[in-house]
Amino acid sequence: MEVDAGGTRQSTSGLEWKLHPLVLINISDHHTRTRANTPGATAPGVPAPAVLGCLLGSQSGRTVDIRNSFEVRYNNGSGSAAGSGLDLDVDITYLLKKQEQYKQVFKNLDVVGWYATGALATDAHMATHRKISEVVESPVFLLLDPAVDHTRKDLPVTLYETELHLAPDTGAPTNQFVRAPYAIETSDAERIGVDQVARILPSGRATGAEQLSAQLASMHSAIKMLCERLRVIHGALGKVSAGQAGSGDGSVAYPHALLRQVSSLINGLPACDTEAFTREYLTEYNDTLLTLYLAAMTRGTHTANEVVDKYVMAYDKQGRRRGI
Repeated sequence: MEVDAGGTRQSTSGLEWKLHPLVLINISDHHTRTRANTPGATAPGVPAPAVLGCLLGSQSGRTVDIRNSFEVRYNNGSGSAAGSGLDLDVDITYLLKKQEQYKQVFKNLDVVGWYATGALATDAHMATHRKISEVVESPVFLLLDPAVDHTRKDLPVTLYETELHLAPDTGAPTNQFVRAPYAIETSDAERIGVDQVARILPSGRATGAEQLSAQLASMHSAIKMLCERLRVIHGALGKVSAGQAGSGDGSVAYPHALLRQVSSLINGLPACDTEAFTREYLTEYNDTLLTLYLAAMTRGTHTANEVVDKYVMAYDKQGRRRGI
């Protein structure tokens, strides 16, 4: 067995992985299109067809940003059911061609790994990983679970690296999948894109009123969650203070790590009460008011112009009738 079935072994490479939302959107879209276009795949009890692709990213020091992805063609090997995702035969020629095309457009992005869909990493994934390792040095494997689990709060995404470990049954050194920690990293453009995608209606459009309602609802939820977190922190600090005051002999130790985090948060609050912040805030506020005033003046001028045109047209017609 070349896969850590328990999923408890963590990577020791020290790399810091940054996963961008565009990658998750591409994989989800790839899976949805493949399932919708495969006959019988949407029937109950039928396993979803596997999808496969490559991850594009860049590395700076020990930090690796996974920014984009593209699809890769594959064939089901002998003895595997169609769409089962087992014994995948990757089209390496197609992979190299797509990699060259993307390199011409995105010169700073390289293929850093590959992705697939499924619940758990299997030996078939390891075989595909070895095949891709022939053309990509030290690739990372991203596994997305397409099954809907409403009880799960985190993303159904697992990132795997490979490390050399001794097999428990034979003692021979073999490559095994180990979990790699990752964090979601977004840029301003990606936030706008993801926000627009989230607001699109089933009909394919999103009106201004519905966008405003969605934005206000999300802001209300964020403020509500912030208040709940503040109550939790306040309650925890109250219990710590009561425990210290009640012991009298100092037997109850302070949670220093928690207090340091709370102190850093509190020390960040005065940053909003500085002269530079006030000046920048007033500048943006005045710019916003100026934009609103300019829009109101433009609408008023346009309305007045329409009234003048209608009056001139009506007066001109009356003058012509009198001349006749």
